[in-house]
Amino acid sequence: MNNLILSALAAAILAAATAAAPVWAGQQGSAAETASETLYSGVWKKKTAKSSGDWSIVKEGGRTFVKLSGDFKTRKAPDLKIFLSPLSAAEANSKNATDGAVLIAPLSSNAGAQTYEIPAGVNLAAYKSILIHCEAYAKLWSAANL
Repeated sequence: MNNLILSALAAAILAAATAAAPVWAGQQGSAAETASETLYSGVWKKKTAKSSGDWSIVKEGGRTFVKLSGDFKTRKAPDLKIFLSPLSAAEANSKNATDGAVLIAPLSSNAGAQTYEIPAGVNLAAYKSILIHCEAYAKLWSAANL
């Protein structure tokens, strides 16, 4: 009987602690906290340099993120950044890549899984593509339509 009471008490404490703990980007939480909705996804199309691996734009906990898959890889370069562009992937080139685009973030690495938060207030419906752009050399690395 005492073991049953202790088990119930431990379960209640664990449930309360889990509910009160904040969940940060990249941290695992309960199924409800980590439920995500994929808004867009695709693969990269080469412009100046080949990029491989999948990307997705997901909504989690009221925030929106760009996620690069674990098999993401692109050629190294200084100043590689991810942008959302109002141009389609076919229309975007090195000369117009940042025209009307919104900067999401500098790439933290040229390979591997990565997650970047899209700034609050960005209306995804206003953008047609996602880009990897080398700002230092004004070269559009890779692009994909949303």
